[in-house]
Amino acid sequence: MQTLFSFFIRKINHYAYNAPKNKNIGFCVMKQQIKGLVIVLLMISLAACKHWWKADDDDDNPYQGMSAKQLYTEAKQALKKKEYSSSIKKFEALETMYPFNDYAEQAQLDLIYAYYKKEDYPSAAATAERFIHLYPRAKHVDYAYYMKGLADFKQPRGVLANFFPIKDSWRDPGTQSQAYSDFATLVQKFPNSRYKPNALQRMIYLRNMFAEREFNNAMYFYERRMYVAAIERSSYLVKNYPQAPCVQPALAIMYFSNLELGLTKAAEEALAVYRTNYHADPKPIPVN
Repeated sequence: MQTLFSFFIRKINHYAYNAPKNKNIGFCVMKQQIKGLVIVLLMISLAACKHWWKADDDDDNPYQGMSAKQLYTEAKQALKKKEYSSSIKKFEALETMYPFNDYAEQAQLDLIYAYYKKEDYPSAAATAERFIHLYPRAKHVDYAYYMKGLADFKQPRGVLANFFPIKDSWRDPGTQSQAYSDFATLVQKFPNSRYKPNALQRMIYLRNMFAEREFNNAMYFYERRMYVAAIERSSYLVKNYPQAPCVQPALAIMYFSNLELGLTKAAEEALAVYRTNYHADPKPIPVN
């Protein structure tokens, strides 16, 4: 705005002082009046711009004038009352207005929780990730890892995921693979964390679900007599999820698929592993 103002002033001065001399005094007076009028208009415009900027700031920030302590206290009170939207707005305002305040670390942890309780799982995961990068040695950084895992675990997998009774093993894993990684990192880095037992339970659930998804694929191929593909999926399951319950039927698929292909040696190897682990022979697999 100041640059534009200076430009107009230079142009007016140029025309005013370099105009050809004229005996018509009225014309010179008129030029001076125009110059004064333009200057007044520009000054009014500049003042109006300043007023608009200030008004916008006030409109966008309803917490103007509040101290960091006031914002933090009100945000905590709203969180305690389960008013998560209000709490989130105040925590966000605290971060924006006072980025280096005394409550910054705890406020970030509270913001993660508020996002999670509001079921805004992407924001909860992103805030937890940011906390981990900003405070890698914080006393409660294990909580951030845990909440990131929970948020990734909870994120919906598809628009209709909550409307149809479809087993998780048939759905796209979405961010659940990332959740498994989050929990694994927590368990590895913080073996004494209070969140470790729950993280381990969720890891077992996810592992079994991933294994079941592979078994569904193997069974799909087996039912369509695509035995090579069925063997590949079953082998992947046995190798990567050896403790999952689906290993037993996966070994059966390997055994019968190899028999169908005439691969006697491979079938005998799968049968030997089956007998060693389950002390029985696999039962024939019913095909729909």
